Amino acid sequence: MIKTILADDHKLFCDGLERVLNDSGHFQVIQKFYNGQTLLEKINVHNPDLLIIDVEMPNINGFDAIKRIRLNNSSSKIVVLSMHEENVFSQEAFMLGADAYLNKSMESMQLIESLLKTVQGQKLFPQAATTTKIESPFSDREHEILRLIASGKTSEQIAERLKISHLTVKAHRRNMMRKLNVNNAAELITKALEMGFLYGLT
Repeated sequence: MIKTILADDHKLFCDGLERVLNDSGHFQVIQKFYNGQTLLEKINVHNPDLLIIDVEMPNINGFDAIKRIRLNNSSSKIVVLSMHEENVFSQEAFMLGADAYLNKSMESMQLIESLLKTVQGQKLFPQAATTTKIESPFSDREHEILRLIASGKTSEQIAERLKISHLTVKAHRRNMMRKLNVNNAAELITKALEMGFLYGLT
């Protein structure tokens, strides 16, 4: 049986989903949470095989919860089950490390099949989520500095080339790392490449 946790603030929906999953014979719902804060406090105690989570929840939303869960838990499969069909939602789920983005309007049998595929290791997202280029959060100056960092230049070399203070370069680096939620230059370059922000910056 696949140990499953549900996180959704709509209790009636959560109860209905629990019945569908338990009746399938494949899943065992071991806990339900109705807000992101309680989920984060308790998820490691239960160590589920599968987490099914909604986007909109009180206290901490689904995306923020996924981000924090993935800092310490890379083994549990995470499926976002949402009513939102806009590409930006599935893109964010993909980038945060979820394993699937499914719509609440799908039929029960299709949902079960999709969840089983996810548990077996498949990634299930609308195609646009993995192919659409996400708009860069960086300014033109930050892109310029990012390109130079990627080419191996130090802050001092970048400052000399751009004729600005090395302290200004370091401030831009810190700002870019904050925007992508990374801790060092190597992670910054890796994530910028993954998200498509370095393409064309040669």
